[in-house]
Amino acid sequence: MRKLLLSLLFTMSLFAGDYVLAVNWYPSVCKTQNYRACKKMLPFWKNNFTLHGLWPKGRHYCNVSAREKMLDKKGYWQNLPLKISPILAELLMQYMPGYISGLHKHEWVKHGSCYSKKPDIYFLDAISLVSQLNTSKVKEFFLEHRGQRVATNLIRKAFDREFFKGAGKRVKFICKRGYITEMRINLRGKITPKTPFYDLLRHAGKTSIGCKRGKIAR
Repeated sequence: MRKLLLSLLFTMSLFAGDYVLAVNWYPSVCKTQNYRACKKMLPFWKNNFTLHGLWPKGRHYCNVSAREKMLDKKGYWQNLPLKISPILAELLMQYMPGYISGLHKHEWVKHGSCYSKKPDIYFLDAISLVSQLNTSKVKEFFLEHRGQRVATNLIRKAFDREFFKGAGKRVKFICKRGYITEMRINLRGKITPKTPFYDLLRHAGKTSIGCKRGKIAR
């Protein structure tokens, strides 16, 4: 029985992984950058977290060609080959503003290629995670404090209220020009579109807080 249990745990560990989910607060991003998507922001981007990427820790550019790697590193993202379904393209347009500039191709080549063999699996799993975060008290905190400068430790406490005590210590904050532009959230486990965010946070390691204070743009 013990051997069977150990075998099962080993099998499960093969499918588990350590990841970072990077999400943007796009109104803040557009206060610091002049991206194409900032010229005409969708209402969804103004009121929800959006996807930057889902990053397997310690792995990059898995089984991609030298040409793809070169194009990505030089920033020629639109020239990267990637075929996705029209339905997924529509979802990415909503959840990833950088889709307009080919960010999805960069994320797939650098990170997604180490996550799965199919881009649909990678992006749908990532979108599922962002969707869960957009129904949380964390997003409520951002909406309630738009236009205000806040301590990021208070956002960590919003994670604690939504998930469990200590959940916020899995989150690092990125600030630019005084604005909170991004959260990088440590996750661990097997991710599927049905995996609860709680479970992935619970098993993840802690991280540094990053910037300690910043403004949440309207």
